[in-house]
Amino acid sequence: MITPRPLRLTSRDDIIVAVPYLVGFHPTDSLVCIALDDRRIRFVARIDLPEPSELDDFAEPAAHTATLLAQYASAVILVGYGPDDRVAPASAVLRTALQAIDVDVPEVLRVDGNHYWCLCGGPDCADGVAYDPSASSVPAEAVYLGIAPLPNRAALQQLITPVTGPGRASMRAATDTALRRLADLLADGRTAADGQPPSTPPEQVLHDGITAVDRAYECAVRGDILSDDDVAWLTAVLMVPEVRDHAWITGDGSDEQRRLWIDVTRRAIPGLGAAPACLLAITAYLGGDGAMARIAVERSLDADADYRLAHLLGQALQAGVPPHVWQAAITSD
Repeated sequence: MITPRPLRLTSRDDIIVAVPYLVGFHPTDSLVCIALDDRRIRFVARIDLPEPSELDDFAEPAAHTATLLAQYASAVILVGYGPDDRVAPASAVLRTALQAIDVDVPEVLRVDGNHYWCLCGGPDCADGVAYDPSASSVPAEAVYLGIAPLPNRAALQQLITPVTGPGRASMRAATDTALRRLADLLADGRTAADGQPPSTPPEQVLHDGITAVDRAYECAVRGDILSDDDVAWLTAVLMVPEVRDHAWITGDGSDEQRRLWIDVTRRAIPGLGAAPACLLAITAYLGGDGAMARIAVERSLDADADYRLAHLLGQALQAGVPPHVWQAAITSD
């Protein structure tokens, strides 16, 4: 679940046209839940359609999803993508679960190609209704807001595919140098008495690490691309938890920071990808890009299965915690 950027939806056609912009890609085999409160879109959730043989087991996850939606929404629009024999039963189960806890379901729609069907009853049930995205104002509004859906989830994953070839070799060399630099700084901070590392990183490490993060954000605002040396040093110092925490606490969810962390995630060498991928996930989450947030969490955990911050964010996404609640939690004393 994720809070989307504001789009004005005035008709069923607008709803259908808007869904790919709201979830970040064109969904398939999915049930999309548009959560409303006071006629405003609060967030959007996408769940996989169950197979017909799995429908009996869908009641429990549907009830769980309904409970999460009810925390922040008074009404939910359901839009299914897939064949009628999968969309209709699944949406009926979820609709019943929502109505059982007093959440209104004003629309249940099924989309296939350039037609949609209303599953709430009425004249649109049989033959479907053709819709034309170009006739809606939603694409123009989305372009103005800088929103562009991708063809599918795989295309979204492709955005953070690691660099290969000469680019990878150059990053590996730069990272070796950065890691030696970090090791020297850590060694300089050891206590003279017993030669052991202090309980907190040396002040110089924190200063240089935070400076690297701040400069990266400044470059992002200017639209500049970090050099291999800068990316290598950034991925090195992000291993220091205090530096990493500074990066995500000062993140703002902007498109500029999203592009920065996509670039750093792609260029990070194996073993140092968990932190930048997690920072990408947080940035996407705060910016309303739930699809990217989930994919980036997966990338972070692929790099380090025990990466705690990625686990925490994954739990927040799974629990439907809106970004403003996350922000309030991390900034509270």
